[in-house]
Amino acid sequence: MVQGMSIKFIIDYVSKKKGIEGLNKLKDMVNEKRVIFMKESDIKPYENYPGYYFARVLEAATNILDENELLDMGKYFGENIDVSFGNVLGKYPPKKTMETLVLVMRKYLPIFHTGYRSITTKSYWLLVSKLKKEYYPFIEGVLQSLFEKHGRINEVKKAYGEDRVEYTLKF
Repeated sequence: MVQGMSIKFIIDYVSKKKGIEGLNKLKDMVNEKRVIFMKESDIKPYENYPGYYFARVLEAATNILDENELLDMGKYFGENIDVSFGNVLGKYPPKKTMETLVLVMRKYLPIFHTGYRSITTKSYWLLVSKLKKEYYPFIEGVLQSLFEKHGRINEVKKAYGEDRVEYTLKF
């Protein structure tokens, strides 16, 4: 299940970038096989929807937007995600940060598989899989935005696989 908020972020971005024409094109592409929504207000932000709703909206957006706009849409998505990497006492330690990062990705982007492993106490490996190549810029934008929100990640290396993006993070 995916929150309507995730779907709304993509709809809002396409509407902002491509206007009414782009929004109508997005709706037509999403509703091609079966009607999911007729207007933006049909999607309620805090309601849960099947994952394929989000998958259809993202697929339509990748067909409408170019690669740079997809990267920008990912950043917009990441900036609007409600996440905090710290508390009153300061930033979370690296392990807690990775747990939070994975939980946020699973909450807002449940159609992708996300996981992590520790390499050392200050280095971690983050995997986002079950991706189409067209989604790489979007995922990169989301994670760039989340890394910027954290602010204490010193080095990020990424490697692309057949259906995955692997990040090595050093704190």
